[in-house]
Amino acid sequence: MGDVTDYIDKVKRFYKYTPYEIRGLVISILVIAFIISFKEWGTKNFDLAIGMFNLFNSILIVALSILVHDTGQRLWGLTMGYRVEFKMWTFGLVAALLIAFVSNGNLWLIVPAGFMIHHLAGPRLGWFRYGLNYFGQAMIALAGPLFSLMLIILFKLLGVFSSNPLIEKAIIFNVIYAITCLLPIPPLDGSKIYFGSRMLYAFSLPAIVVSAILMITNVPIFLALVISFLIGITLWLVYYISFENRAYLGPK
Repeated sequence: MGDVTDYIDKVKRFYKYTPYEIRGLVISILVIAFIISFKEWGTKNFDLAIGMFNLFNSILIVALSILVHDTGQRLWGLTMGYRVEFKMWTFGLVAALLIAFVSNGNLWLIVPAGFMIHHLAGPRLGWFRYGLNYFGQAMIALAGPLFSLMLIILFKLLGVFSSNPLIEKAIIFNVIYAITCLLPIPPLDGSKIYFGSRMLYAFSLPAIVVSAILMITNVPIFLALVISFLIGITLWLVYYISFENRAYLGPK
């Protein structure tokens, strides 16, 4: 009971966003929303009213998706004694805008941000205490795409009861978001997972990518999760046998 009380206290004190983070969130949401609504400013000719309506819907999708993704990392970070700070990635947003204009909105690059972790020295309990930990950072990073995957599953369940283009767009957006954030490029989540634990990355990358892709097909949710888990385990073993176990053999 004490651990739960301590965790709730940490959430109350350290979950909230700073003004700097809020500014980064707003900019990221607006830029990404514009990108995914790029082709929706009129059917044949430019229509401001239709465009603004679609932009508003896109803002709702992007805001919910980024907040869920970031919330997973913030909550898991607090369980490990870290405060997670949202860091907008300016270069990623600029690159995403350029790709959107060049491709006429046909290609989405969803790389809005990374994060930094701060050691909560005072209330820290139950984890490696002294300094920052690369594996802990990898686990925090992994929580983001996992929460995105859970949001995809929620949207897919809602889609069973109501076929809505907005839900379908939200699913596609989160599939792309979950995959692109796993790229091993700093400051994305994938880089933190890769440098924190290559073995964890070897499992999580194929498992999450396959499960996310299967979510936009007619494969049942449970079967999609089972298939992705088996593929993740298989590629994890292949990676371990072909590379990782040889990397630590040492000099002969």
